[in-house]
Amino acid sequence: MLPYLSHKAYMQSRYGEALFSIPANLEFGCPNRTKEGSGGCSFCPEHGARAAQIADAKSVEEQIEKALTFAKRRYKASSFALYIQAYTGTFASLVKQKEAYEKLLSLYPFRALHIGTRPDCLTLGTLEYLRELDQKIDVVVELGVQSLHDVSLEQINRGHDAACSLEAIRRLHAYGLKAYAHLIVGLPHETPAMWKESVQGLVDAGIDGIKFHNLHIIQNTDLAREYAKNPFALLSEYEYAEALMELLRTIPSYIPILRLATDTPDHELIAPQWHMAKGQFGEYVAQSMRYRGITQGDLVENPCEQSDEMPLKIDLKDGSVTLWNESYRDYYHPKAGAYKQANELFLETSDLKARLEKSDVNLLEIGFGMGYNTFKALALAQTLAKNRLHVKAIDHDRMLLKQSMPIVPEPLHVKMLEALFMGNHYHDTFARVEFLNAEARYAVTLLEEPFDVIFLDPFIESNNASLVTVEFFGKLRKLLKEDGILVASTSLQAVQDGLILAGFEVYLANDTKSDIKGIVATLSSSPSLPIKEPYRDPYGIYSDKQIETLHQKSSY
Repeated sequence: MLPYLSHKAYMQSRYGEALFSIPANLEFGCPNRTKEGSGGCSFCPEHGARAAQIADAKSVEEQIEKALTFAKRRYKASSFALYIQAYTGTFASLVKQKEAYEKLLSLYPFRALHIGTRPDCLTLGTLEYLRELDQKIDVVVELGVQSLHDVSLEQINRGHDAACSLEAIRRLHAYGLKAYAHLIVGLPHETPAMWKESVQGLVDAGIDGIKFHNLHIIQNTDLAREYAKNPFALLSEYEYAEALMELLRTIPSYIPILRLATDTPDHELIAPQWHMAKGQFGEYVAQSMRYRGITQGDLVENPCEQSDEMPLKIDLKDGSVTLWNESYRDYYHPKAGAYKQANELFLETSDLKARLEKSDVNLLEIGFGMGYNTFKALALAQTLAKNRLHVKAIDHDRMLLKQSMPIVPEPLHVKMLEALFMGNHYHDTFARVEFLNAEARYAVTLLEEPFDVIFLDPFIESNNASLVTVEFFGKLRKLLKEDGILVASTSLQAVQDGLILAGFEVYLANDTKSDIKGIVATLSSSPSLPIKEPYRDPYGIYSDKQIETLHQKSSY
């Protein structure tokens, strides 16, 4: 189950099944353009975002036929909604609107009609007609709101103000019609606070659905020409995902989310150049929200009761306790024990005691998990009582902290986990821990300070391959001090090769009497050639499965 209300799930509850959207272009044009097609919103291409699968159709009948054939063949779709998509669906005389809509609706037994239009193109006659039509077929009006900040609307040459959008929503509701809003996240000069204000304005207006678009620079648009003269910052996959998740948390859970991100054909797109596919991005957002224990609307609604069912746990040989990871089908720690691994692999091989006796220590832990390594490190700092330990701990799975609290044996460990789960920070006289709840490849880009020690716990390399690639090691190398040390709980040859290629000197730290295996790495000025092909993630966005598959293929 998704942590937000997708439009598909909403349709299934409303219609008993999901409706596949069939786009149609009526060539009604746009009041914000000249008859020759010039002008218009700065982000909008000349063809008005026409769907690719009908781009070469010669008539509306051919458009519908092509789109239906495509949907049935590719998606096995059987029920459909007609979507007047390109340009402005109500920018025509009422007579022409009626003729066009009735002609399209006669071509197939559609179950719903979605009309894309502008807030300033809803005449009284159109509203009355749509109300009549709504008695025969479910009518939804999709409004290009884009922003509720007048300064932004003026900058993108939108041609109407925020009050016009809010009034359009009010009028549609007055006629018993549903209103969806399209919203752009990432417009030049807008801030996260402004994005939230736009979302809140739509929610307060009673919007019935929201379609999110991350700002795209499309060829042959005014925005593209502006971008060429003065490039401005655009959101990466990770940056946009972070912004989107925070916005979703402010939207009541009964409002369907039609789309998470923009989908522009590669040949038209100038920037941003994402490498994460549309489906992968959706999976990333959903997985991140689950890991963090957040859902759509959780900041504005009473939180739903979440299951407190504990994963299967096991007592380890050294008195520590670990949990079973159902996804990976394995325990989080070696049988020899989490304390033993923390003390003998991470603390001893990093020479953490000597470092703390000498000065303050900056420690980066990637793959925080149940927190054993950091707990043992801060316990050591308290025992020495000489210098401070500063820890940055990274993990995607915040809920694992909550699951670990009831079972870890040491009170200090519990105290640390509780503080990190509730507020992302723990501190005492000789230690400070900051928990970064994010995907590690993104989280490390937010770090600026150098580290004396890096702990890397990839758990099962094939399932967390993103943590053991040459490219990720290259980022860690830039964060490590000249005399720093990196310790990883893996001895895989491909990981050793990746570290060597990234500029490390490595040696094994395997315990021959137990199942504790590790690698110790320090900076090297003369890297040697690897023996085998390492893990690779050239764009920093591949899924773990993609990285593992690529590695397997390259190893043959």
